[in-house]
Amino acid sequence: MYIAGTESCQISVDEPSVLAIALYLREAAGVAELATPDIPILDPSSSIWPAWARRPSIGLPTGVRDAVYGDLPPGLVDREQVALEWTRWWRHLLLVGSAGEDDLRPPRFAAFQASPSLRLVLQQQHERASLWADAISSDPRTKRAHAAPRDGLEDIAREAESLWRSRPFRLRLTVIPVLTEHAWQLAPDHILMTRHLIADRDNALDWLRSRILAVR
Repeated sequence: MYIAGTESCQISVDEPSVLAIALYLREAAGVAELATPDIPILDPSSSIWPAWARRPSIGLPTGVRDAVYGDLPPGLVDREQVALEWTRWWRHLLLVGSAGEDDLRPPRFAAFQASPSLRLVLQQQHERASLWADAISSDPRTKRAHAAPRDGLEDIAREAESLWRSRPFRLRLTVIPVLTEHAWQLAPDHILMTRHLIADRDNALDWLRSRILAVR
């Protein structure tokens, strides 16, 4: 995470690991087409294990295959129920960001008592999802993608400060690793953006500048 701008006009950029974990679980449970909102699949795919990453130390229970993309056995969970519970969780995560990791406490995952189907997926897949998310976030290409528009964000923040004088502004820019160049305005002060878009410096800055300056 980093913050661009000045004390009165700040733009924070973060890619919370818990969001990558949630997207991994969505695909492992095979509910990507059932859950909402309609977010593209992960990139890199959850079926690809980074060569430098440590693999899970324990296997899955007897009768459950070493799951990869969309590979939980049929009948293990009710996918429609998982999709409903996952959607509710995703909306919560977008509000709280990295703080959502505090709820991921294996093996009981007590915070998910009201979401029993999702809780089962977590119990089966959390270690794998967590290790995968950590590996992806440590990739130097991820850091370069986040940093690509940093100087431009500094310029936009200074421009906003000169226009709005003495009116503080905070923008939260949340990044997710999925297969498209896109962004969603979740609130006046919160934008969800794909890693592919933030890596495309000029397009990202054009998209952000028009929306940031239109806030006031």
